[in-house]
Amino acid sequence: MLGVHGRRKKAVPRGLVLSVGGLPPWLGEARVVLLAVRDDSLRPLVDQLRQTGTFRRGQVFLHLSGALTVTVLRRLRAGGATIGSMHPLMTVSADPQRAAGHFRGAAFALEGDPGAVRAGRTLARALGGLPVQIRAGQRARYHAGAVFASNYVVTALDAGQRLLVAAGFTEQAARKALAPLTAASVENEAAYGPAASLTGPIVRGDTATVRRHLAALDPATRALYAALGRATLVLARSAGLSAAAAKRMQRVLH
Repeated sequence: MLGVHGRRKKAVPRGLVLSVGGLPPWLGEARVVLLAVRDDSLRPLVDQLRQTGTFRRGQVFLHLSGALTVTVLRRLRAGGATIGSMHPLMTVSADPQRAAGHFRGAAFALEGDPGAVRAGRTLARALGGLPVQIRAGQRARYHAGAVFASNYVVTALDAGQRLLVAAGFTEQAARKALAPLTAASVENEAAYGPAASLTGPIVRGDTATVRRHLAALDPATRALYAALGRATLVLARSAGLSAAAAKRMQRVLH
């Protein structure tokens, strides 16, 4: 049986049993339980499960947090459960059908008891994903890497779209105009690596263009541009930008 439990009614894919309210009545029957709640809700949920005793010895519990280690579930282990974490390295769409497709090819970071890791590996492969086991001590670095590749890309895109709108685009036209550029950059990076994929004025050492950009920006966007520019300059050096050109660019981006 596959079941989904939540605080309120929602659309679920065909074949799933939906329950709402308190703890699900079917909880004790499940072999594997995924705890898909906010990070700050995990500990209270674990306490509730432990207090009510609604789980059984040998059940596998996997949380889906990217930042928290398996220790947040340790009270369940004390009650005989097998615990672990399975974090999909993928942004999840609100549409269940689209979300399922996004999991194909996505990495799933696994950690925890051997039995929980085995269960997570089976689930990841069933979704078409790539299971990867990571150490608990590296969890924060792993999750920060995910933030750079997802959240901060969206933030950078927001800045780019606002600048195109200020230049005369509509919001919709700005999104459509930047989407192919972003997609090509991501494809190139995946195929050739960051240094070989870098384009633009910084890797060319074009200080005059960078000065014009900075002069055209509001203070907050200018600070973001300069911070990203300094990080890009390090990458540009590995892509072949000379030390002299990099020094000139550094002075512009100070």
